[in-house]
Amino acid sequence: MNSRERFLTAIRGGTPDRIPVWEYLFSRKLQKEVMGYNTELYDGATQAKMAARLGIDVIWAPVNGFCGIEDEPHAPDEIYLDEWGVTYRKNGWPIISQYNTPVKCRDDWKNYSIPQADIPGRTKILKDAILANDEDLAIVAGLLGPFSMMTWYLMDFETLSISLFTDPDLVHEMTEAFVDWALEAGRLAHGTGGVDAFHISDDWGSTAGLLISPQQFREFFIQPFERLVMGLKSFGVPVIMHNDGNIWEILEDLVNTGIDAYHPVERAASMDLEEIKRKYVGRICPIGNVNNKTTMVTGTPEDVMRETLDCIMIGGPGGGYVLSTDHSLHDDIPLENVMALIETVRKYGKYPLVFSSR
Repeated sequence: MNSRERFLTAIRGGTPDRIPVWEYLFSRKLQKEVMGYNTELYDGATQAKMAARLGIDVIWAPVNGFCGIEDEPHAPDEIYLDEWGVTYRKNGWPIISQYNTPVKCRDDWKNYSIPQADIPGRTKILKDAILANDEDLAIVAGLLGPFSMMTWYLMDFETLSISLFTDPDLVHEMTEAFVDWALEAGRLAHGTGGVDAFHISDDWGSTAGLLISPQQFREFFIQPFERLVMGLKSFGVPVIMHNDGNIWEILEDLVNTGIDAYHPVERAASMDLEEIKRKYVGRICPIGNVNNKTTMVTGTPEDVMRETLDCIMIGGPGGGYVLSTDHSLHDDIPLENVMALIETVRKYGKYPLVFSSR
């Protein structure tokens, strides 16, 4: 199998030739170590070449207009606005934290215009990744989800928290409008001809639990999220949800929306891979669970190998599992630990697995 076939087989619940490896490549340090250069922007071509060189099976390529990712470079600490009217102070790579958000009340929303989805450059990162994908890696098109847009970009968390009580209709209107935009952006992404799956980033939890109550998620966000999932699935490709944190209280609801896979099964947030694999076998493919806060950062390559083997033993039997860290590869992770994870999967993740049980 090539990487594309391997990944698609796994996230559809099947058994590939070996467990696929997925990672967000969010480290300029790692980029320099692997590629010998750095890019100012999150560059689709470099991401494709870097994933192939590392031996990763998947390329994550967001649509342009994915909030927090620059479409043009800015100087450190420069304050700027994106097309959504979100204000940033340049303070990171590739995702930059917002500085201010455009909607604080209903009057702001009345005077606000959502960006046009169908514009030149909307799929630039994606198209660049497709053109550079010489190794038949799987390409996953990235979109944000409605909750993240409402807590980080269109509104801020404080404004949303108040609006849930003072103007619930405003929250419904804004989430529905964003989903309309995301579905049009998804149509454009799928139209490139190179999208193997969609990936919705929508963080609903902290390490301790949900950011709002399960009842509020069900009232305000499950329905628009499901509409987004089903709309993207109508293009005939799987849909993956990225959702940080401890989301046990709402996970069953999310599985019922029709997602095919769930990333990153955050170990640091008590998301137990064994329980998820047992409870949802045949319904979703778990992706992740190697700790990128402790093991990948301060552990030795032997520590990384042991934790990776643990994930192989738990998640691998029966297929339907993709191995990754429980978020991303960032600047604090040593190259030797990155390679330990990848090489462990390549050695021990082949089917039939040597480790068929714990």
